[in-house]
Amino acid sequence: MRKWLVVVLALAAVMVAAPAGARPVEGDERTATAALGRLSIPAIGVNAGIIAVGVTRSGHLAIGGSVRDVYRWRSGVLPGQQGSAVLAGHTWSKGPGVFDNLGRLRPGNLVVVGKNRFQVTRVRRVTGMSKQEVSQLFSDRGKARLVLITCGDRNNLTGVYRTRIVVNAKLLPRR
Repeated sequence: MRKWLVVVLALAAVMVAAPAGARPVEGDERTATAALGRLSIPAIGVNAGIIAVGVTRSGHLAIGGSVRDVYRWRSGVLPGQQGSAVLAGHTWSKGPGVFDNLGRLRPGNLVVVGKNRFQVTRVRRVTGMSKQEVSQLFSDRGKARLVLITCGDRNNLTGVYRTRIVVNAKLLPRR
C-alpha cells in the first residue's frame, strides 16, 4: 500500500510541475514518432533515436542539444511517405556526434529508418543554399526519399562550420 501511495504522489508532483505552456503530444504525433523506429546506417556505425521538433522564430529547424540523436520536422514528410523526409544531426568537435562520419557515405550504402530501407544516391558538401534549395529539401512531392544533413568543415579557430553535408537516398522496395 505504501508503494502505491509513493507512486501516486510522484505522478502528481510531475503533473503539477509541468511548464505552463506545455502541451501533451497529440495522438497522431506520438504514433508517427513510435512508427519511425530508429535510424541505422551500418556503413558509419549510426544507431540513433529520432526526435520530432518544430521550427525557430526565424524559421530554422529547431535542432536540439543531443549529439547522439537525429531530428525531424514534426510537420514534415515521414520516412517512406511521398516526398523528402529530412533528418538532421550534429557533428561534434569535442566528442562523438551522430553524423560525424556522414561525409564518408558513398552511393549504394544502406540507410534504415524503422522498417524503411533507403539506398544512398548522392553525398555532397554545400557551401551555400538558397531559400528555394532549402525548401526543396523539405518537398512533399515526388517519390519517397530521405535527406540526411549535418554541418561540415569546422574552422577550429572560429568554431564556425563552413559547409553542410547533404546525403540523398532513395526508398528501396520492401522485402
